Amino acid sequence: MNHQLLKSATQEIRDGYLRQELGIEKCEILDKYQLRSNSDLYWERHHEHHSVQEFFSQKFARKASPLGMIFYIYKLCYAKVKYFDQNWDDFAPCIYNWQKGLFEETRTSDMEFIKHLSTGIILDLRNLAKINRYEDFLALCNYIEEQKRNKHALQRNLTAI
Repeated sequence: MNHQLLKSATQEIRDGYLRQELGIEKCEILDKYQLRSNSDLYWERHHEHHSVQEFFSQKFARKASPLGMIFYIYKLCYAKVKYFDQNWDDFAPCIYNWQKGLFEETRTSDMEFIKHLSTGIILDLRNLAKINRYEDFLALCNYIEEQKRNKHALQRNLTAI
């Protein structure tokens, strides 16, 4: 990739080329959050009445998982990214359907919430971003694991009856 040529290219040409490197799911994330590349090859969002918000580089977008990109947008720390990447099979991405009053499973690129599959615990990405202390996040992880163990123990007891 010729960085100098890309940096001087038009927005459409630059975005098209950079998006080709990312794949469908990552491009869906760029679309959902209305991100466009800038001449420094960073992805950013333009708001009509706000300053431009820069999120991450193209290099980061190539290397990160789709989950990592979303967590970066929500400003979640590395510990959270690592935990959910390692345990993603225990979770499902969700959105809230206000018309039905229910959380519904969705594509990762569309998620706003995370549901722990075995316990049904719903985590709001905005609330996860407010957890600043590692100890508090660890307490949340321990709580989820404890609830999972309790649910499995209850199921075993009901099966034994």
